[in-house]
Amino acid sequence: MRNIADYEQQYMEHPFERTQEGYRRKQIKSMIDTYAKAGNAILEIGCGLSPLFADYQDEYLFTVVEPAKHCYQNACSLAESYQNVKCFQGFFEEVVSQLGEKPFDMIICSSLLHEVEQPQLLLRAIGCLCHSQTIVHINVPNAFSFHRLLAKEMGFIQDVHQLSDANKTLQQYHVFDMETLTQLAVSEGFAVVDAGTYFLKPFTHQQMQQCLDAEILNHDILNALDQMCTSYMKEYGSEIYLNMHKICK
Repeated sequence: MRNIADYEQQYMEHPFERTQEGYRRKQIKSMIDTYAKAGNAILEIGCGLSPLFADYQDEYLFTVVEPAKHCYQNACSLAESYQNVKCFQGFFEEVVSQLGEKPFDMIICSSLLHEVEQPQLLLRAIGCLCHSQTIVHINVPNAFSFHRLLAKEMGFIQDVHQLSDANKTLQQYHVFDMETLTQLAVSEGFAVVDAGTYFLKPFTHQQMQQCLDAEILNHDILNALDQMCTSYMKEYGSEIYLNMHKICK
């Protein structure tokens, strides 16, 4: 059983994570802009400190599920300024029955699948809320991230799929690569629409934060590192994503 209070504390204090979230959010918003239509019902599983609905002025019907107390309370406070937002507290598998019988048009499961012991059960629960055209977005850290490859070559880890100290601190169970993530999705009845990586991260979170603090890195450099994943180093971004739909029989 995950200690969600400890996780929330570690998550809030984790160096560089707020910056990483910005590039993750950029990718998610690009997906929404590509696939969503006005009035679509969107489910966000795990909103963290910055729920997506805050970037859209009631253009979509948002439902948020968040287990962490302070993140949930923050989402509820922000939702007071919106008409089309519903917030639920709890682990997704525990509250899925409360979300109603109508399927969602889009489901966003961001930076979560690697944190659950049995990710196939989470995908199975997500599949129950899909219709044939629902777009499901998932993203997770990339085993073949540049910084993991560097760590392996330096002898700090023996395998790029090995759990790091940071993974263990944040109670994470898995390190996926594109192949294993796709295999998991397909095994649970999903078909991949498109996939990719984003934000090339040369060093660990702590080292990246130190470089920012020392002004060795700036946001122009960070943006260029993100752009490199769309041109030169498409397989080695810090995180990988799948956009997919459920194969409805």
